Amino acid sequence: MENYEYKFTYTGIFSSLYFFQGVDQSIFTAVIPIYLLNKLGSIDSAGLSFMLSIILTPFVFKLLYGILSDKISFKKLGRRKPWIVGSASFAGLMWIFLAFMIPYQLVVNPSGIMLFIALISVLIMIGVAFSDTVMDGFILDICPKKLLGRTTGICWAFRSIGIIVGGPIILILITYIDLTYILIAIGIFTLIAALLTLKIPHKTEFEKIRMIKNLKSMFKKWENWKLYWYSLFLAVVDGVIFTFISLYILVQAGRIPAAGASLKVLKEDLSLYGDQALITLILGGGVIIGSIIGGWIADVKTRRVCVFSSLALTTIALLLQLIKAPWYILLIFAFIIGISMGWKNSAFSSVSSQYSKLYPEAPSTYFSICTSFINFGSQIGLIVTGIVFNSVAKITTDVSIIFGTVFIVMAILSNVSLIPFLLMKRELYEYKLEGKGEGEKGLSIKDTMKP
Repeated sequence: MENYEYKFTYTGIFSSLYFFQGVDQSIFTAVIPIYLLNKLGSIDSAGLSFMLSIILTPFVFKLLYGILSDKISFKKLGRRKPWIVGSASFAGLMWIFLAFMIPYQLVVNPSGIMLFIALISVLIMIGVAFSDTVMDGFILDICPKKLLGRTTGICWAFRSIGIIVGGPIILILITYIDLTYILIAIGIFTLIAALLTLKIPHKTEFEKIRMIKNLKSMFKKWENWKLYWYSLFLAVVDGVIFTFISLYILVQAGRIPAAGASLKVLKEDLSLYGDQALITLILGGGVIIGSIIGGWIADVKTRRVCVFSSLALTTIALLLQLIKAPWYILLIFAFIIGISMGWKNSAFSSVSSQYSKLYPEAPSTYFSICTSFINFGSQIGLIVTGIVFNSVAKITTDVSIIFGTVFIVMAILSNVSLIPFLLMKRELYEYKLEGKGEGEKGLSIKDTMKP
């Protein structure tokens, strides 16, 4: 597929679906709780915790989705489009269903609405997680190696934008537009974006897929585990960095007490969400710019340079937070944080995508394994930074010291990813070097990674 004429409009279609995937997550974590709080006056903490705890559960099964989309094809439609259109359309229709059912449940069964939304959220996120996994494989199928960094970087950027910006923007829109209409619009746009993938040409005939042999190779070869460990350590700050940056700026601006934000504080001052929206918009803008720059460096220069420069910028951006400065200067630092995160995403996606192409029979499966380690790394980061934050808070009440310690720990943890990265074979992630080396037993390096 390397000679495939890939068009930029394809990236636009993919990015739109990734964006709505991010928005979907943001609605459940940021919008629904505040909406119900305003409508009911109070919300059940146990019900809210249950809903939030199961939202991302469908992403645990990304490996299964990858195997299904790699293994099962549908005649002339191939092995990607039916899964993407089917799963994304299902999510879109469920959004429309939820839009009509929330007002109804508020009237007939307000005490059970949290459980109802939790169940619907799982169904929606199954569609989101499935389409997300299959689109990764679709991109790997049709995108030339020389464009992988830019394409995957932009797609990941839009997904991140949806997550960090979607919720605050919708919270602002709710003051003007009823949530019902907003959810219907999201459902319709998701349906349209899914159907647009049918316009993208795609190979529909494949040789027999040796899935068991592919899986054995993916987990058996030490070279793959180097990438998995790189993915894990690279993501240890991803789950917390935007939250801590936003909270730190709000504290320094005097918008929330120095002890930190709480549900009670947010209920009393909903204008905080306007401030939060501004911060996330700045972060989001940085992510987009960083993704574009990082993708360009990965494709035009080298992926090694992209990885090194992304980690260097991430370290500098985190250490900048240690400087005592007015809140508006901190917004500039936040913008740099956004750039570094987008840059780092492009570095990861270009490297992992290149490795995934070494398994042409099952690229979606391989990439889903990498993203599983990314998610695992994010969870580890949440635990570690939480422990550090609480431990330092017991020693001192100085906000600058508490947050500063967390930022230093984040910088150190993110650079641990350099260890497995430096052990990886450069010929496997630099497409310009492909074929210039010899692998095991005289085979090409690409052949050594095949099952």
